[in-house]
Amino acid sequence: MKSVTKTVLMATGCLLLLSGCETTNSIPYKASTTNVISIQQNLKSTGKTVNVGSIALAPGVDESLMCRMNGPVKVAPGKSLSQYIKEAFQEELFLAQVYEANAPATINGRLDAVSFSSVSPASWNITMQVSSNHSAGYAVSIKYPFATSWTAYSACKNVADAFGPAVQELLKQVVTNPQFPQLAGS
Repeated sequence: MKSVTKTVLMATGCLLLLSGCETTNSIPYKASTTNVISIQQNLKSTGKTVNVGSIALAPGVDESLMCRMNGPVKVAPGKSLSQYIKEAFQEELFLAQVYEANAPATINGRLDAVSFSSVSPASWNITMQVSSNHSAGYAVSIKYPFATSWTAYSACKNVADAFGPAVQELLKQVVTNPQFPQLAGS
């Protein structure tokens, strides 16, 4: 009787441990040197400065992304997808020395699509519309591939870890677009 009770308790404990939900967090954003150089080439010589207004979600875009019933993918503790992208954009503009909080040009963004696939071929898919008080702007879209894994925990960790590089690629599409200087009023 004692061994049956012990076995049942151990089995129950294992099931609870294995069926728990996990949250995966991404690594902190690191500005892309390539993006900073592109920003400098496009704006620094003109003397124009910009700030970042809002990065909003289009209707129907969900920021609560679940990964394989493993739990939510959090891009950064305490930050939403849009906050993460806004701060990443500010960081790149600041490092390029063209960011000014009270600049006459304000760049805004709208995330029209944000999704990922954690199965092969794994990728982040992001579409964003950018505009400013000087330009109607343009849309950029990326499909950023990354490695996946068979296990849910490892695959979801890869999803979270790939978000930063995916945002670097998204911002690269923004700052290398021929219309980017028009956002600053050039």
